[in-house]
Amino acid sequence: MVEGALIAARFALMIDLALLMGLPLFWWTMGLPGRRGIVALLAISGALLSALWLLASAAAMTGTPISSPDWATAWILLTMTPIGPVLAVRGAALVLALVAAALPHGWRWALLPAAVAAATLAWTGHAGATEDTVGSLHRAADVAHIWAAAGWTGALAVLLHAVLTVRATTGEVQHVARMLARFSVMGTLIVATLVISGAINAVMIMGVAQLPALLGSTYGWLLGAKLVLFGLMLGLAAANRWRLTPALEGGMPATTLAHLRLSLIVETGAAVAIIALVAWLGTLDPAV
Repeated sequence: MVEGALIAARFALMIDLALLMGLPLFWWTMGLPGRRGIVALLAISGALLSALWLLASAAAMTGTPISSPDWATAWILLTMTPIGPVLAVRGAALVLALVAAALPHGWRWALLPAAVAAATLAWTGHAGATEDTVGSLHRAADVAHIWAAAGWTGALAVLLHAVLTVRATTGEVQHVARMLARFSVMGTLIVATLVISGAINAVMIMGVAQLPALLGSTYGWLLGAKLVLFGLMLGLAAANRWRLTPALEGGMPATTLAHLRLSLIVETGAAVAIIALVAWLGTLDPAV
């Protein structure tokens, strides 16, 4: 129950910070109007979820229920461990994102502090425990992985909303088709970054010689499930790019839209499941 609360807190925080960075990134690269209110809401919820994650971490350490917060342990985590500086940086970044969101067109300026806030997740998982130069490389790869995942998450959120709300009129359908086509370049960069940084992370966490041991561990099975879901997302993204988007541009909008909606719903569901698995993986010993 205590571990479940920690995993749930990590999951909600990862979703929030991914959207906080990913939405402005997609709006900016696609030339779309941003939503300051959404950015502000995500910044505020990011701060609240960070506090919840701290309490869940304290509860997991002491074995006490999160419903009865262990304030003493939480204070120790804040003042005597690296968690304190990490949360300070994240908190400052979230405040800057919130201030930026209050300005006209400020959602663009919120992208940089949002990226910093998302990057702090690298210091609260396995990468944060790696030391020396190897640790710096591990965290750099993890930050790249987080940013790429955030970009894909934000893109899926906007694209799914677009296909679910679009009416089968030529102008609106063509706008969605152009958005999907333009995302292909960004999507290729995201996938390449995820593959390279993910491979580096796997080697850093386990070591090359220990990779076969993953087959017999809970960590390995969850990682395998993550890779299967990632493969599913790649297949759906490829179908969207090479089959459904051209069909949407060429006619039959009603039929194609139905297929595209289903595809993006499944792809988004797979992305959410992957984030849930990552939240779980971050609480496990890779050797167990």
